[in-house]
Amino acid sequence: MESQNNPISKVVICSDKFKGGLSSLQVAEAVKDGLLRYGVFKNGEPSFLSYAPEFEVVEMADGGDGSAVLFGRICNAERIETKVVGPLGKETDSYYMFSKNLPTGEELPCAFIECATACGLAMVPLKERNPLKTTTYGVGQLIRNAVEKGAKKIWIGIGGSATNDCGLGMAQALGFEMEGVKEFVTGGNLSRITQISEIKNATWREKLYSTEFVMVNDVDNPLLGPTGATYIYSPQKGATKRAMEQMEEGFKKVLSTLPKFGKSSVTAQESALFKGAGAAGGLGFALFHFLGAEAVSGFEFFGNYLQNLNKKIGEAELIITGEGRVDNQSLMGKVVGGVTQTLSKIKEHKRLWVVCGKSSIGEEEIAKNSGNAEVKIYQLADIEPNMAARMKREAPLLSQLTYFAAMETDALL
Repeated sequence: MESQNNPISKVVICSDKFKGGLSSLQVAEAVKDGLLRYGVFKNGEPSFLSYAPEFEVVEMADGGDGSAVLFGRICNAERIETKVVGPLGKETDSYYMFSKNLPTGEELPCAFIECATACGLAMVPLKERNPLKTTTYGVGQLIRNAVEKGAKKIWIGIGGSATNDCGLGMAQALGFEMEGVKEFVTGGNLSRITQISEIKNATWREKLYSTEFVMVNDVDNPLLGPTGATYIYSPQKGATKRAMEQMEEGFKKVLSTLPKFGKSSVTAQESALFKGAGAAGGLGFALFHFLGAEAVSGFEFFGNYLQNLNKKIGEAELIITGEGRVDNQSLMGKVVGGVTQTLSKIKEHKRLWVVCGKSSIGEEEIAKNSGNAEVKIYQLADIEPNMAARMKREAPLLSQLTYFAAMETDALL
C-alpha cells in the first residue's frame, strides 16, 4: 500500500478566506475536522492517515479585514485604540497594533495598520457607498499616531477600502498641503486640488521620513487605465460610470502637478505604474510616492515572514490550501499561488489539495505551477450546487468535502 511507502506524518493547512463566508482559520478548522472524523471512521484500519499525522494550521491574511488582529495574535502586539475620521468624514473608533520588537525579535518599535479599520468598505452602509464621498484621511491619522508613539517600521495592510481618493486623504492627514481643497480630500474633489506641497513642520517631517513603510497587499494593478484603481475596483464601492470618469480625470490632474517629495524616488507618473499603485483606490500609489513604501504580498508577509510557512510546507507530505473561488487570479500572488510557487521549488513528492467553492481552472493548470506535487481539486459545488445554500453551511460542507477527499485518496492507494 502506498501509504506504507509514503507515510503522511505532517499535514499543513493554509487556506485563504472564502470571500463573503469563512475566514482563513474557519476554513482550516473545518478541513481539519473532516480529516479527523475520517481517522475515527477508519478506527485502526490501514489508511494514508494511519501514521497519526501532525496537523498544523497556518492562518493567513491578505492585508484586508482581519489582518491587524492576526498580526497582533502572532506577534503578541498591543492593540492601540484611537479615534479617526472615518470613510464618510465622521469621527469613528479605530485601532492599530504596536510592538516594541520586530517579529524577528530585534528591539525596534513597529506597528501594523489595517486601512479597513479606518476607511473600510464594511464601515459604509450599502446605500451610502460612493467613492466620490469617501476619504483615506483616517489612515493618515493612524500612521501619525503610530509614528508619534515611536514606531520605526510600519506595515500597512490596504485591502477592503471604500475609497478612491488616490491616497491623498492620507497624505493630507500627514501634513502635505492640499491647495484648493479645505475639506477632507475625497474621490470627488481631486480635480479641485491645484497644488500639493511638502510638509512644513520640519520636526514632524523628519520623524515621518525616518520611518520605514511596507505595504501588505495582494493587488498588482497600476493606478490608471482599464486595469487601474478606478475602473477595476470602484464599481464595487458604489461608483457609477460617470463617477469613474470623473475620478480618473482627477487622478490624471493630480499626477500632472504632483512633485517629488523627500521619500519620492521617481516621478508621480512613474510611481503610478508600480505594481499595487492602484490598490485601495490609489492608496498604494500614495504610499509609494509620499512615503517611499516597499510592497510585499500577504502570502509572503503572513505566511513566510511571520510564520515560516515555506519551511512548514517543506516538512509536510500533504498540503491543503484553497479559497472561495479558484481561478487564474488565484495563482498570482494569493495564498493558492504562494503555495504552488513554494512547492515548485521542492524536489520531494508532495500531495496538494485545493478546496474551494468552485474552480474555473483544472488540476493540470495548478500542477504546472506546483513542481512535483500531486494535485487534487475538491469543490463544494460538487456536493451543493446552489451557491446561496452552500454559503449558509460552508463549514460543515467543507468538513464533509475533506472527509470524502480522504476516502477517495484511500480508494486510489
